[in-house]
Amino acid sequence: MKTQSRRNFLKFGAFSAASTVFLPRDVFANYEETTEARGNDVVLRCCVMSDVHFDGQPDAKEVPRFKRAIEFMYEYSAQQPYKNFDALVVVGDMSNHGNEQELTMFKQTMDAALKPGTQKFLCMGNHEFYGGNQAFWQSIFGVEPNRRYEANGFNFFAISPEKGTMKDGDYLYIADWLDKELAKVYKEDKDKPIFVFQHYPVSPTVYGGRGYDDWGADDLFDVLQKYPNVVNFSGHTHYPINDPRCAWQGCFSAFGTGTLSYLCHGHEGNRFQKYFADDHNHGQFYVVEVRRDNSVTLKPYDLTTDSFFDVVYFVAKPGAIDDYVYTDKRYSSSEKPTWREGTVPKVSGVDAYAASIEFKQAYCKDVVAGYRLDLERLDSNNGDWESAGSYWFWSQYYLRDMPENASVELTDLEPNADYNCRITALNPFMRESDETIALRFKTPDDPNRSPERDAPRPNPDCYDIRVENGEVVNKPTNKWEKQLVLEKRGEPKIVEEAALGGAAVVAFSGKDAYVSPTPEEFLKTLRRATIAAKFRLDENAKGPNAVFGNTDTGGIELSCNATDKVLRLWVSVNGIYTVLETPIELGRYYQAFGTYDGQNAVLYLDGKEVARKTARGTLTHPVDKTAHAFVLGGDIYSGMRTEAHLNGRVEFAKLYSWALKPEQVANWSE
Repeated sequence: MKTQSRRNFLKFGAFSAASTVFLPRDVFANYEETTEARGNDVVLRCCVMSDVHFDGQPDAKEVPRFKRAIEFMYEYSAQQPYKNFDALVVVGDMSNHGNEQELTMFKQTMDAALKPGTQKFLCMGNHEFYGGNQAFWQSIFGVEPNRRYEANGFNFFAISPEKGTMKDGDYLYIADWLDKELAKVYKEDKDKPIFVFQHYPVSPTVYGGRGYDDWGADDLFDVLQKYPNVVNFSGHTHYPINDPRCAWQGCFSAFGTGTLSYLCHGHEGNRFQKYFADDHNHGQFYVVEVRRDNSVTLKPYDLTTDSFFDVVYFVAKPGAIDDYVYTDKRYSSSEKPTWREGTVPKVSGVDAYAASIEFKQAYCKDVVAGYRLDLERLDSNNGDWESAGSYWFWSQYYLRDMPENASVELTDLEPNADYNCRITALNPFMRESDETIALRFKTPDDPNRSPERDAPRPNPDCYDIRVENGEVVNKPTNKWEKQLVLEKRGEPKIVEEAALGGAAVVAFSGKDAYVSPTPEEFLKTLRRATIAAKFRLDENAKGPNAVFGNTDTGGIELSCNATDKVLRLWVSVNGIYTVLETPIELGRYYQAFGTYDGQNAVLYLDGKEVARKTARGTLTHPVDKTAHAFVLGGDIYSGMRTEAHLNGRVEFAKLYSWALKPEQVANWSE
């Protein structure tokens, strides 16, 4: 099982931090017991967390999680030889919008939970700037956003962004001050760890601050690299703290701190899915301890299971760069995954367009992070096997109770087709297993396949929304007419449009919409798509105006920005948005079509292609089930609420479960 795959690699005997990357907790427990006996006891204990995201609601999930994290720290400390919980470190984004209600609730909750003897070290994140600024934040918490803290003789530096833009340059204003302060404490004692924490990762260091998934800023790197005993904490990414890439060492040490609100996942170049439905169920933080010899231990804790992860990060000697182990070399020299003997993949479900593949997890010294499945389809005309694309998917290593088996759903298959698939295992540094496992299967015919697919001017099989006899109706070509009903919100009006020869259109005032809840079964069939609408924006429209779609951490949509005067096609591929745009004018009718065929997203305006981007993968939809709905005249978000309402008019809206060909789009514009 997962525990063995992480624990069995260590050579038992003399403890050697330099020989390890992922240090198993049971082995580390033996080390702790031995070192306590030698008098190398703990002299400082902190709780380090980030991205708590209070939203001002007392019943939000983050409130009890935050309370439980602090409660656990006291419970844990009471059971240790060193009893103190010395400091709570929060690495930004304690709120969603930085307003008074959210920040005050966070502070009151924190103050009520902390006991005398526990300090609080805080910095601002980008979310604190959404409704506030540094002066306002300081007025709530009573401390400067940039300052030096001290606990038991160890220094902590809190660094806050200047504006919260999430870009390089947010920390430049404070870099000189930090340099001077670090120089002072470094001169006093070069053996002690110096803790520096800021919200964005320092690029290029930890996972989420480098490569494809760089959410960081490089402003502080040149300063921190002067001080090899710096231990840096960052947040912002929400990436799992049990991913070994969340530990980095080069000219200093750095660690990503996860989240108490919801997980995110790296997309690795738009290959992996970034969000999953259960991501909001997870919260993580570090128990950080410093010993008398200045060694630093970071113990990742999982609030979901109320237990430690199976791994520990360890800085044996801060400043001893030659002994650092969490280095960039791991990207080229870390151990590759291997398959367990007898592993055979199997099809656990198959229909005309999809198949579920399941197999026993591979093994790796660090952890098996994910897999790549390469698919081939048999060409019935010539008998050759042709590439049908690749699927990249996570092993769910980020779960404390990682499943024994891995699985993936292939969602863009063709009916009555033969497929071969080969699966390669990947470690966290994307190193591939030398061997693969293979499977062959066949899809059945689709008895409900739309006869419209090859028509010169096909009618849609999902949504065909128009005005009939003074009512807004949906009349697609298949069974979805009964399931995809339209619920009116506000008071959209039916009017005759002189510019369209008196045709009936729906007039939206910027407050109205039609919402159509979508069953899970429907979204599973929507793997490729064409979305279309004939619309105009009114002259007085401002800002975002969604025409038709379902974007909320996923989905597909036609949307306009009236201020910038652009039409955009949003397509979520593997959980990452591909966005195409073209200029438009206010007060003028347009016929827009957006298609996604698994390889490319294309935007058409009045029958002509105006934008195209390559995006290979699966069309993904909102992970929040309370946002499973398409909206006409707006966009959807959590709780079936609507936003970005349209100030304009719509003659029709369409949604197909396949990508129309260019000539079919052109035929609709004739």
